[in-house]
Amino acid sequence: MSNTTPILASGAERLALQAKGIFEQADREGRALTGDERTYVAELLDRAKSQHEFNSDLKGLGLGVGMEHSAGYYEGSGGGPGDIFVNSTEYKKIRDPGGRGHEWSTGPIQVSRVALHAKGTLLETGVGGPGGGAVPPAYEPGIVSKLFEPLGVADVFGSSQTTASQIRYAIEGTATSGAAGVAEAGVKPESTIAMSETTETIRKIATVLPVSDEFLEDAPSIQSYLNDRLGLFVKLEEERQCLRGAGSGSNELLGIFGRSGINQYTKLAADNNAEALAKVIANTAGSSFVAPDTVILHPGNWLSTRLLRAGTAGEYFGGGPFGGAYSGNSPGLFGQQIWNVRVVLSTHVGSGTALVGNFGQAAHIWRRGGVTIDASNSHSDFYVRNLSMLRAEERLGLGCFRPVVFTEVRGLA
Repeated sequence: MSNTTPILASGAERLALQAKGIFEQADREGRALTGDERTYVAELLDRAKSQHEFNSDLKGLGLGVGMEHSAGYYEGSGGGPGDIFVNSTEYKKIRDPGGRGHEWSTGPIQVSRVALHAKGTLLETGVGGPGGGAVPPAYEPGIVSKLFEPLGVADVFGSSQTTASQIRYAIEGTATSGAAGVAEAGVKPESTIAMSETTETIRKIATVLPVSDEFLEDAPSIQSYLNDRLGLFVKLEEERQCLRGAGSGSNELLGIFGRSGINQYTKLAADNNAEALAKVIANTAGSSFVAPDTVILHPGNWLSTRLLRAGTAGEYFGGGPFGGAYSGNSPGLFGQQIWNVRVVLSTHVGSGTALVGNFGQAAHIWRRGGVTIDASNSHSDFYVRNLSMLRAEERLGLGCFRPVVFTEVRGLA
């Protein structure tokens, strides 16, 4: 008997599950059981229930008359699928359908106490983030930093290093040639030269940022990021001061716009931007005898200049969006050159304004080292508060040897 008991027990469960499958098939098809199907289901369940005659052997498997436990099929369910099925109200309705007619259906019948469905709809979006907090978000390393105006103004100046705190240079203020033809034993004419001395003070540009020690420790890469940002802030201020610095009394460099002796030119109403700049470039070379090497221009005025067209053909002088230039050479929208002179874009010159000159020969930047980044907790009460002060600074001086080489152009469109 011990050899047949497992087979009989397995067969009872199989019969019950086979009956359940017929119900599920009808439910998937959205219909009630046919008469033949109800008869067959009743037969299957009668055969499964008839296994009680082997009760003494089946009780050990949980498949006796009571079928209190079916450890062999659903562990911990509290009853086997056959027992649950044949004792259900729905099964009893199949056995005695009454007067419900052929269209009557019991619907799904539970054959296990294991939950097979859940109420409500589980969505990925919900309180606590994706999956109600169960789905962690991906993290993209790094920081999306704010953008600033590209650097470039300081690069056009001549530059060198210095170890001094002041720079002095002599300027020839008067240089009058008295050279002339002289008769034999005649008096030779005298030339006149007078010089003056100019002193440029090395100035400091700096900024600081307090940061907690915990932040620096817990985000190891953050210090490199902060160093880069503070260094950038110093360089941006350097470019502003080189053009618009207020000079003595402000602890700023004296910018080129503030230098005594530079020229000023206002665009004529009949001229466009390119024509006005051409006149300034030519006049500068003719009067100062130094050809300009750079035009520093506001981005908006450069766009207006770049979009100039021929009067009749309507072609862009600087090159069209899809083809070559009017002259056959297309440098592109930001191939920044006009009248064979380099163009540098900067908002520091101001809208409607340009600065034309030879920055490599007529002006100079002296650097007392480069930009340095330091950190210290000795500021104020930072030591007891676990704070550090990051500091970025540089020292430099700006000289303008020949102010006459520079021209401020106004009234540009």
